Amino acid sequence: MAFLLVEKGNSEDLGKVFPLPRNTVIIGRTARGNRPDIAINDDYISRRHAEICYREGDFLLHDLGSTNKTSLDGVVVEPNKSYTLVNDVVIGLGITLSGPRVVLRFKESDETKKSVAVPAIVYSNSGAVPWLNIDEGKQEILVDEMPVPLSKKEYFLILLLYRKAGRVCSRDEIIAAVWPDVQDGSIISTAAIDQLVHRLRQKVEPDPARPSRIISKKAFGYMLV
Repeated sequence: MAFLLVEKGNSEDLGKVFPLPRNTVIIGRTARGNRPDIAINDDYISRRHAEICYREGDFLLHDLGSTNKTSLDGVVVEPNKSYTLVNDVVIGLGITLSGPRVVLRFKESDETKKSVAVPAIVYSNSGAVPWLNIDEGKQEILVDEMPVPLSKKEYFLILLLYRKAGRVCSRDEIIAAVWPDVQDGSIISTAAIDQLVHRLRQKVEPDPARPSRIISKKAFGYMLV
């Protein structure tokens, strides 16, 4: 069977397990006249925040146009677009500058989990970056086994790059991960992104003048190697 485990949220919800039937369930906040299938006690959660439906062997996540958005493994999803869930993926609800207010982990039993993980939302193995370790619980990083202090934006950027190590992160993905509260991503200039990457390189590159860890892919974005 598949289920959601509440890993972060209101003390009333923390540790709760919500089994997922093979139909459609609504995730949201309980309010007068509104009782979602999966009720979350947090004012940042919309009454109809997101839904998970079962279709042709897959569980699919849709954000229902929520006010404070939904993320998958730290990347904000687009409203009303389907995202296939795979075992152990993290769903964030109510995105703020310090991260999601509520964290749900999607789990599948050995009987139901897929033998192949496919969708683009699944990140490549971050273990391919031997010089970098990230403790997501503490929001701390080690570079060459030494702690490195980062600003929030620097942390969110390197977390995105780390999860997609070896693959190019587009500027749109960077904006969604680093500036989750911005409604119109076009207001974030290319220069603002480049400056943020420059500051991060100063802290993680052996020689910031000759980047070898955060690589620029002209017209596409950036990649961690």
